Amino acid sequence: MNYLIQEISIYLFAAFVIGVIYGWVVKSIRAQRDLNGHLDRYERELEALRAENQSLAQRIEQLELVPASGGAEDWQDEYSLDVIEDIEASTLAKLKDMDVSTTKDLWKKCDSDDAVYDLATKIGVEDFAIQRWVSIAQLLRVANIEADDAVLLEATEIYSLEDLAAQKPVRLGEKLEKNNARENILSQIPEQEKLSGWIEHAQHILSLNNK
Repeated sequence: MNYLIQEISIYLFAAFVIGVIYGWVVKSIRAQRDLNGHLDRYERELEALRAENQSLAQRIEQLELVPASGGAEDWQDEYSLDVIEDIEASTLAKLKDMDVSTTKDLWKKCDSDDAVYDLATKIGVEDFAIQRWVSIAQLLRVANIEADDAVLLEATEIYSLEDLAAQKPVRLGEKLEKNNARENILSQIPEQEKLSGWIEHAQHILSLNNK
């Protein structure tokens, strides 16, 4: 009888051990499934982040490839000087005789105060007028800045790429709105996003110049 009880005890203990092991295995399998589910979800999230990062990298690359000009899509490296409307036809002819027929020719030739004064003397205009045109020509290098935009920026005492690059979008918008109310140059002040784009591209052009 004692032997039988002992045998039954052993079987019960063995069954208990097997049950414990089985339960542990089942829990492990479930835990593994849960882990795999989490890993799959994390992998999908990681893949989405990779795709987003790649898209951002492409966007940055596109921005870096935007030439220093007035348009991001249909860009050109320089504009005919007649885009600056207050340069009279007779003055345009004199400038052309001096091999200055584009905005790029103008800002490259007038790279110092002495050069501005020399050109002003030769074509018979005030040097401050030349400097104003140079400012507008330089600002037109920035993507998505049109001639009227550049005129208003110059009237707002944004005379160069350095001046534009140092601006804050909100404050720049306030200054443009104030000056436009007086000068009535634009029908509508650009949105903050566009102003931010101007500032960023001005900074980008300056960074290229410093390389």
